[in-house]
Amino acid sequence: MPSAFKSSPFVSLRPDQDCGREGKKQNTPPSNLAYRNINGANGSSSDSDGGDRVTNGFHSNTNGQSNGYGNGRTNGATNGVSHRSSDDEFLRLSSPQQDVLLLHGPRQKYSLEKAKDIPELRGDDEILVQVLAIGLNPVDWKGADYGFGQPSYPWVNGRDFAGIVVKAPRKPSRIQQGDVVFGPSTDYRDVRKAAYQEYVVTTDYNVARIPHGVDVKEGAALGVAWIAAAISLGISFGVDFTKLREVPEGPDVLGLVRSLDPRDVPEDIRDEIFGGIAKSERPQPGEWIAIWGASSMTGQIALQLAKFAGLKVACVADLARNGQRLGDLGADFMVDRYDTKRAIEILKAVTGNKLRFGIDTVGKETAEHLQQALASTHGGKSHILGLSGLPKEAPNGVIQHAVPIKIFHEDPNVGEQLSQWLEELLVAKCLKLPEVEVADGGLAGVNNALDRLRSGQIGGKRIVLPVGTESGTRTPKSETPAVNGYGSIGEADDMSYHDQINADPERVKFAYWVPNVSGGLVISKIPQRTHWDLHSNERYAQTAERWGFEYALSQIRFMAGYGADNQHEPVSLSQALLMSTKRLKVIAALLPGPWNPAVAAKMIASIDNYCNGRVSVNVVSGWFKLEFTSIGQWWLDHAERYRRSREFIECLKGIWTEDSFTYKGDFYQFHDYPLKPKPLNLASRVSGHPEIFQGGNSDDAKENAGAVSDYYFMNGNTLEGFQKQIADVKERAVKNDRAGKVSFALNAFVICRETEDEAIRVLQEIQGKADLEAVEGFRQQVQNAGSSTGNKSGMWANSKMEDLVQYNDGFKTKLIGTKHQIAERICMLKSLGVSIILTAFLHYEEEIEQFGREVLPLVRELEKQGRGKDEAFETARTGYIYEAQPQQQQPQQQQQQQQKK
Repeated sequence: MPSAFKSSPFVSLRPDQDCGREGKKQNTPPSNLAYRNINGANGSSSDSDGGDRVTNGFHSNTNGQSNGYGNGRTNGATNGVSHRSSDDEFLRLSSPQQDVLLLHGPRQKYSLEKAKDIPELRGDDEILVQVLAIGLNPVDWKGADYGFGQPSYPWVNGRDFAGIVVKAPRKPSRIQQGDVVFGPSTDYRDVRKAAYQEYVVTTDYNVARIPHGVDVKEGAALGVAWIAAAISLGISFGVDFTKLREVPEGPDVLGLVRSLDPRDVPEDIRDEIFGGIAKSERPQPGEWIAIWGASSMTGQIALQLAKFAGLKVACVADLARNGQRLGDLGADFMVDRYDTKRAIEILKAVTGNKLRFGIDTVGKETAEHLQQALASTHGGKSHILGLSGLPKEAPNGVIQHAVPIKIFHEDPNVGEQLSQWLEELLVAKCLKLPEVEVADGGLAGVNNALDRLRSGQIGGKRIVLPVGTESGTRTPKSETPAVNGYGSIGEADDMSYHDQINADPERVKFAYWVPNVSGGLVISKIPQRTHWDLHSNERYAQTAERWGFEYALSQIRFMAGYGADNQHEPVSLSQALLMSTKRLKVIAALLPGPWNPAVAAKMIASIDNYCNGRVSVNVVSGWFKLEFTSIGQWWLDHAERYRRSREFIECLKGIWTEDSFTYKGDFYQFHDYPLKPKPLNLASRVSGHPEIFQGGNSDDAKENAGAVSDYYFMNGNTLEGFQKQIADVKERAVKNDRAGKVSFALNAFVICRETEDEAIRVLQEIQGKADLEAVEGFRQQVQNAGSSTGNKSGMWANSKMEDLVQYNDGFKTKLIGTKHQIAERICMLKSLGVSIILTAFLHYEEEIEQFGREVLPLVRELEKQGRGKDEAFETARTGYIYEAQPQQQQPQQQQQQQQKK
């Protein structure tokens, strides 16, 4: 059985002599190899054989399938045996594979990719580590968002990891197979060494062994912070760790690296190592050092190392959140970060205007503040190191430094000495370990956890995610949690939750705008975690259908404008989304004029056959004059554009349903046109062809809806506006002998937050950061579709500037508040006759799933209770929200109404 040897202070899962093969032939794959017994409680517990069993706070799969190897390969084969054995089960796997998080481009989310190759070992000092946990660092989202640290795409990121050594180095080493180790990936150009994968390659000198009493999760949070702090102090500032009294002595890292041949040091760190700080300027015990952003993990480690060396440490941080922690770590002085001018003055006063050393962990702006606090009149040099950026210029007497972190992996001696010193400090219990928050989801949960880092929700802690079946990457279907009584979300191809939550034939359905144009769904300069590329849109579509969305609507643009600088063509993109989904219906936008109905009908019919009848169309009459004239299309007046659209729809329906289609219109003519293949004739299609959607507020638009369309799209409106619009279209349908054949869909921009106040603040920020020039340009153009109509009732005719920040008056639909408020309002909208709610979000990366997980099940529960059927009841309960009133007064009045309720 695997055990940890009591003679060693370190946790190790060494296989026994037979490595689980007792009673088996030499060439029989074992069913219970060395590394399956990572079990539950913190600390260590006694095993039946008297040895210590590793219990570092994470669970393993009890069937021996670890980290995703449960796909038909031998149980336990992930764990491997010693390279010295001729019966190496790891090497005997025919095609060892793993799960990997890939980044496909800047400002995108990481995507979980399965069945990727396990990285290979190349050098005698390399080891293979089965990852148990990964620690998240700010650089993991900053690099992805700002496009640095990825030499090419797709790429694997991730810096901190902890795990089990499944392949030991070929050379003699302190690291052996079975050791539980942790370390940082400082070699970001070698994708094998990135942490966001189930197996990581690193070198034996770049990892430290985990001692008894230290959790795996604590190790996973420590590596990068340790190396950044030790090298910043030891090399950039020249702190000598060889003469420590109360803790184990460390290396003189500056002396170590300056003994190297400069030709053996990478050029980009050569100046920092050999010319950074003069020997005479190295800090002496009793001197001050300031750390701005001391509550960061690197700041906390740097604080402790500086104290070990006898320095006095002044910390700038959020003291309300982290003051006690910094005090426990030994800070000599602390000042709050919120008043920067005061912080600078206090630092100067406390240090007697003799502050020579400062580390900033936050960014360029705070580094500028810290630089102002450094002494410049003491006769020597002052030194500032910026871990996240430095000011463009430094005043006379101040030297700027960047941490040469890559020397840790470039020079084995540096890596080995720093790793060994860290082991000694941990064994001696001298280093206070980071506070850790364990997140769910394994590799698949990295995106959500990084979003929390982006938003600044995590301060003074490090997020760690367990990796393996227990972490959520492969939770068995029977064990996944139910969502509001509607079953569970399983694998990506498991549509059982979608089918169950959408079982009621009288349900209101949900759609989302496909962001196939750049700029997001609001004309605002507010940051949006919404991407327009194909890969992101495929991910949004798959997420949406798994969480219960039934439709997606692609947008049509032929040229840039109003934030949409780039556009994907909607029909081709719709086909791509249909090919990557199983249940989702995609509504492809068509623009009469540029589109000929014969070409459109043919393409949509083919796509319909490809996707088993999941394609629909949205016929857009057009509002952007320049978009027509720029491509040589006639610009018709409003009424004529809608008359052309009506003919276009009549042609689509005829081509799709008649064996030989003849049509004589003012805009289109057909002569015995036979289309084959036809779209699928499905029982679920009342009209016998792909659904036809169409929008617009004008009388012309409503007349088209009543006469030829299956669905009528509405913009946001007041309660009275919704009621009049729906009644008008229904009346026109009756007049055209189509009573009951027109359904209604409604545009809504969703802002769902924990409190109504928080949601309203997001709305105010979106509107407050509106791109006013783009909104004004949009306003001028849409007059062609709004006030240009005969009765001034067209789309956007009554829209204010703050409404136009969201293209289709989505704010007016008032799905802005808590999940319960939004669900209530949806029930009211359903009672008016709305069949589909077309949603849009600020942050597609997380809010599509949030809506499906939190709001949609609440709507279904209310529907079970009979809600959404009685218009009088629903409007009496919720209708006041939609009363016509000045936009700027809405939040206050809504709050007053809620208090009355």
